[in-house]
Amino acid sequence: MYEKLYDENAYAVEFLSDVMSCKEVSWENEDVFEFVLEKTSFFPEQGGQTSDTGMFYDTDSENEFEVFHAYIKDDTVYHLARLAEKPVVETRRKKKIEDEVPQKIEVIPPKRVIGRINWDERFDKMQQHSGEHLVSGTVHRLYGYDNVGFSLSSDNVTLDFNGKFTDEDILEIEKTVNRAVFENFKVKVYFPDEQELKKIDYRSKKELTGRVRLVEFPGYDICACCAPHVASTGEIGLIKIVSAEHFKGGTRMSIKCGYRALNEYRSLLDSARGISRLLSVTIDEVLPATEKLKADLQDSRFKLNGYMEKTLCYAFISAVESADRDHNNPIMFTDTLDPGVIRKAINSVTDRTNGYSGVFYKSEKEGYGFIIASIAKDCTVLFAALKEAFETKGGGNKTMIQGNVAADEAQLKELLKEYSNGVFL
Repeated sequence: MYEKLYDENAYAVEFLSDVMSCKEVSWENEDVFEFVLEKTSFFPEQGGQTSDTGMFYDTDSENEFEVFHAYIKDDTVYHLARLAEKPVVETRRKKKIEDEVPQKIEVIPPKRVIGRINWDERFDKMQQHSGEHLVSGTVHRLYGYDNVGFSLSSDNVTLDFNGKFTDEDILEIEKTVNRAVFENFKVKVYFPDEQELKKIDYRSKKELTGRVRLVEFPGYDICACCAPHVASTGEIGLIKIVSAEHFKGGTRMSIKCGYRALNEYRSLLDSARGISRLLSVTIDEVLPATEKLKADLQDSRFKLNGYMEKTLCYAFISAVESADRDHNNPIMFTDTLDPGVIRKAINSVTDRTNGYSGVFYKSEKEGYGFIIASIAKDCTVLFAALKEAFETKGGGNKTMIQGNVAADEAQLKELLKEYSNGVFL
């Protein structure tokens, strides 16, 4: 029987343990070491939370191991580790790197190690997980919804609930859970006996048997949980609900707590300051100034589209009128334009030609976007040719096609010559 130190003490950063087994294994195409210890503070990946990381130090040698993952199977915690690289010591004898032959280092399995978890990572996850309990418990208590999914990684925390919320609900949840933080009360972690457990109304996603570990935030939540938590709610710091979106008939909520919430605020504040400088307004005036700028841009775009429409129509009509009907099929290559403007311009000349009229405009992706129309020829024939020759996406019918094609101007003109005896604008 070995000890899970994280069950009793979430703050045990360093520990000494005998090594029960150490062997080389393959993990995601890499040869690594798999350790099983007599006791460990490394929390393994489980319950939606990624594992701790850290170091092992062999007490009988200078070997150090970087622990990058831990997992639990049949109540045994397995630690996956790489031999840590030592700094290269320069010598007077110079040797070209390309002449060096890498050799496999023989490692004698340690008998005893000092383990040290990455405390910053551990505490960050403690803040997030404890914050999640307060949110989930508050949601269950106020709205009766259950937490049916949870994920905690080094980047994101998501909670899935089997119900939906209004904007006012989200504000109420935030207010309630942050009140719990400010109250700074003790968090209780305990293993009740079988008789005690029957009397406790606790949250759990599944039926549990055997020894059950409960984490209690008095007055807010009691939940079965295997993960490390803060000792008091004040350590969680600010709890911010970043988003709440409809998901599978319920809600997927994203939260940030403690340092993550602080970093999020710093990032948003930096962005707001940058925008305020660009717009020459105070931070409080950023929103109305941005709304005005958006309205001005929409007005300018509307006017510009009108000018571009007239210019395109003039170019098309001039090309048609300067050639005979069988050789007046205008195809234009241009910069990015509004598709609505292009359609109107093409429609202005479609009934005056016996072939194709169209525009190839530079796309945000590779190649060109295109809109091509004809009342005399089958546009789907040209679309099939484009698709056969190049990577082409889109569709349409006999009178009009549109889409995107991954080709340059010269390649497209070469193909179009076979289908259109008109002019390129």
